[in-house]
Amino acid sequence: MKRLVIFGLGKIADVAYQHIVRDNQYQVVGFTCDAAWIPDMGGRQATHLGHPVVPFEEIENHYPPATTEMFVAIGYHELNAVRAVKCQEAKAKGYTLASYVSPRADHGPWLEIGENCLILDGVGIQPGVRIGNNVSLWNNALIGHHSVVHDHCWIAAGATLGGGVILGERSFVGLNATIGGEVSVGADCFLGGATLLLKNAAPGSVYIAPGTEKFRLDSKAFLRMTAMPALGSRNK
Repeated sequence: MKRLVIFGLGKIADVAYQHIVRDNQYQVVGFTCDAAWIPDMGGRQATHLGHPVVPFEEIENHYPPATTEMFVAIGYHELNAVRAVKCQEAKAKGYTLASYVSPRADHGPWLEIGENCLILDGVGIQPGVRIGNNVSLWNNALIGHHSVVHDHCWIAAGATLGGGVILGERSFVGLNATIGGEVSVGADCFLGGATLLLKNAAPGSVYIAPGTEKFRLDSKAFLRMTAMPALGSRNK
């Protein structure tokens, strides 16, 4: 089994670790991050989820790239640019960047993805789709046929890309957002949760769907107003 070190100590790293371990795809041997972010353990070896944490600045001395791959588990900070930079730094050190594809994702032998991709449970990837490097697809996202997802994108849970969509580099697609078929989205775009995009978007565009407004009644009053008649009341 291939050895793997995970870059990151946050929530994304935890999610990636739990899925990788669950599916026994790699042997996780340690974690790493920039030295400034490692907690001070009073001289003791820092650990995370039971594994040693090694400064990224010296990671190759502990887990050589000849024997260990790396997965960069960072969120969509600065429209995925932080994760993209760290991937470049890891490759400069000689590491192969691993990808995780859940066996519970829905795809066929046509699956075409790059390095450092995270594809979680329930993701649907239809024929003709091409997914670049460093792309994260969260639970139950759907990528329609013949779509292209370029490098460093983040697609949140429940999002839908229709057939023939082109999603530009570093773009973010929020929870339950929908991009209609044959729509082209430029690089560095931000589509908030529940966004509906039906026309092409220029690079750097931002689309935010309005949130649901609070109802005038509180929950108790609302339930009283909407309660069904009590059992037996129809006979009264």
